[in-house]
Amino acid sequence: MSCIYLLLCIIIVNQTSVHCNISKYKSNSTSIPTTASRRQSKFLFDSIFRIGSGISNVFGEETADVEDYEDIYIEQCECDCGFSNEEIRIVGGRPTGINQYPWMARIVYDGKFHCGGSLLTKDYILTAAHCVKKLRKSKIRVIFGDHDQKITSESNAIQRAVASIIKHRNFNPDTYNYDIALLKLRKPIVFSKIIKPICLPRFNYDPSGRIGTVVGWGRTSEGGDLPAIINQVKVPIMSIMECRNQKYKSTRITSTMLCAGRTNMDSCQGDSGGPLILSNGVKYFIVGIVSWGVGCGREGYPGVYTRVSKFIPWIKSNLKNTCLCS
Repeated sequence: MSCIYLLLCIIIVNQTSVHCNISKYKSNSTSIPTTASRRQSKFLFDSIFRIGSGISNVFGEETADVEDYEDIYIEQCECDCGFSNEEIRIVGGRPTGINQYPWMARIVYDGKFHCGGSLLTKDYILTAAHCVKKLRKSKIRVIFGDHDQKITSESNAIQRAVASIIKHRNFNPDTYNYDIALLKLRKPIVFSKIIKPICLPRFNYDPSGRIGTVVGWGRTSEGGDLPAIINQVKVPIMSIMECRNQKYKSTRITSTMLCAGRTNMDSCQGDSGGPLILSNGVKYFIVGIVSWGVGCGREGYPGVYTRVSKFIPWIKSNLKNTCLCS
């Protein structure tokens, strides 16, 4: 069974601390790099980057512990979010249907596939901060309505330039904490059958114990080739304690992260910035952003994602002159 895998980091042990040396780099070796080799390591951006409306109260609220919660008002559009174009649910590790997940965005940098993202409003996409670190906005293009990167006749893909890059000010490139960013599009998107936004969960919603779906154009095996067709894989979502009991150093897993996956079922290089989504039976909600991990589908090393529900106030406070679908 194929699987999508998470872009990973090299784990560096320095006395009692563990650092992510190059975000999203999945190591093919289980050995710990020496100090000398770490100093020589370079992150090869293009080659290894992987890239509401009362429906259900399971996407509920808990107490805040990341930042003070403010009930920030964002205008509601007369549109729906989170509706897929699927007729039959496809089990993980296989290609999706054409435009099955219409919020999927493909980020291209300087003409090369770079990362994934998710359409939130007609003006903004949600992605990982490490995906846009040190990028020049003039060289970024975001493609919507895409399925097979090598075929243009399947659907009418739309391309947009980027007006601004908004990274979380607390993003740490060593630990990948607060790995979240917004891209504001230079020209708004017109929603259609093949291009629709994803829904946001409620503030502080905990998805642990549920089965999520990761979607992206990432590698389908560790060290494998990037596929032309977008793929999906179903992954069990862990609690923070379950993740801290895996092979990662427990202090590396913070409250702004969540873990999902099992052996041979994971995200991988090329999936970075893409969504981990959940369905409430009617709509899909984005609960995670592909962030980092060790290898792809390795036992004891689940994929690590940005916990979107922790950042609802931050997201809303940075959505300017736009509205959210419900």
